[in-house]
Amino acid sequence: MTSRTEHHIWASMVFAILGCQSCGEGNGVSEVRIEQIEIISIDVNYVEDPWGEQGSPDLYADLSVNESPYYVSSAVSESVLPQRIDFEGLIFQGAELDQNVVIRIFDLDEDSLDDFVGEVSFTPNDLVYSKPVRHSLYGGYLQVDLLLTW
Repeated sequence: MTSRTEHHIWASMVFAILGCQSCGEGNGVSEVRIEQIEIISIDVNYVEDPWGEQGSPDLYADLSVNESPYYVSSAVSESVLPQRIDFEGLIFQGAELDQNVVIRIFDLDEDSLDDFVGEVSFTPNDLVYSKPVRHSLYGGYLQVDLLLTW
């Protein structure tokens, strides 16, 4: 029969040997959480469909991880820059942290194919150490800021 004290000593030894990934500040499973992106600037002369559009672009983001589809945001009608697009707390963790993430911005077009506005890319693990709240990405004329929570 094991006494409570012996049980606590045994549990403490196992804990000391194996450690605790989620104990203490900053020691848990690393993750990057994108709440929103903010489109700061685009090339105003991006290639549009041959019929043209009336009004401002209806912007949305198409996100891929290692060229595999991952997430598509809702379109924001009549977007005016800077324009925020909700990513609903999109989380990258585990092996995803070391993979290439590409965010492609499109202008939704009801009459033809959506218009490609531009793209930016990043590796989530590059953000883990400094833990910025806002991180700017650039791709030509396109600037997209990641709005992150930790």
